[in-house]
Amino acid sequence: MALTFGISFAPNHPKEVADWCRAAEDCGFERVGLVDSQSIYRELYVSCTAGLLASKRITIGPRVTNALTRHPTVTASALVTMAELAPGRVFAGVGTGDSALINIGLKPIKLATLAEFVNSIRGLMRGEKVHYQGSEFQLTWSGIAMPIYVSAHGPKTLEFSGQHADGVIYGDGVGKEIVADALSAVSRGAANAGRNVRDVDIWWGLCGNVGNSRQEALSQIRMLLAAKANHLARFPEQNKHVPPEFREVLDRIHQGYSYLEHQKPGELTTNARLVSESGLEDYLAGRYAIAGTPEECLARLSELEKMGVQKIWLNVHFDDKIGFMKRWSRDVMARIK
Repeated sequence: MALTFGISFAPNHPKEVADWCRAAEDCGFERVGLVDSQSIYRELYVSCTAGLLASKRITIGPRVTNALTRHPTVTASALVTMAELAPGRVFAGVGTGDSALINIGLKPIKLATLAEFVNSIRGLMRGEKVHYQGSEFQLTWSGIAMPIYVSAHGPKTLEFSGQHADGVIYGDGVGKEIVADALSAVSRGAANAGRNVRDVDIWWGLCGNVGNSRQEALSQIRMLLAAKANHLARFPEQNKHVPPEFREVLDRIHQGYSYLEHQKPGELTTNARLVSESGLEDYLAGRYAIAGTPEECLARLSELEKMGVQKIWLNVHFDDKIGFMKRWSRDVMARIK
């Protein structure tokens, strides 16, 4: 298998984040993404800096930030400052917005606004003058090129990523048709920009856990499956490969979802309970997770590689992150041939 792994954390105390990032590097992960959701978790850029200072090689950045709580000058300034501390080890991850916005009464932005945001931070980091929402501005001290990744869940955002971004973080699961359609959408966007889909760095955002049994592994990631189900229920007009018989249950998860507990660990949280009671845990796990015994995880990875999945970015928001990374490195990554 030619597989590469990243890992994503929701930042708690910056000293903990530093320990997680150092462990991720030691365990062989290629990159770390940190969540930007100010009402629930610690400050993104302080956390990223703590991780960069605690490590030597691993790439670290927001997964993902947004254009409303972070003005493009603020975003570009933070990213370039981190890149001065750790040259070549910082990436920019952006999206239309989720819990960071919803928890303060704002709505996700439109793709046209995201395009303006992406183009602005790219230019600002390079030291160029940019126009954003009718104003012109620049950073007086920048001059760094940095890859920009877009978080995508639907076909329109995938096409957008292929056209405007250096890479995409796809968050709407896996499956033969799902993967094929996602790659096709990115390819269409890349073609619109005169590029090939191979020019776009494609990562698949999935939940991961290793346990002594599949049920044990799943018990720790139900809150992550709930977050995926919540996304799946949004924008029903998009082609998201949802079986018709599941729509009503997914809508109930969406209606009951707690954004103040977004991806918070614990089997007794509101969101974990929504999945436990839904009857859709197996479906959600099959679409969004690599979880089970080491042998079950290896078998699933083999299936995913045959579908065209090569780079996997694992969401790890349960408590024992370092224990998971060590076990994943030893019992899964080390056994991939």
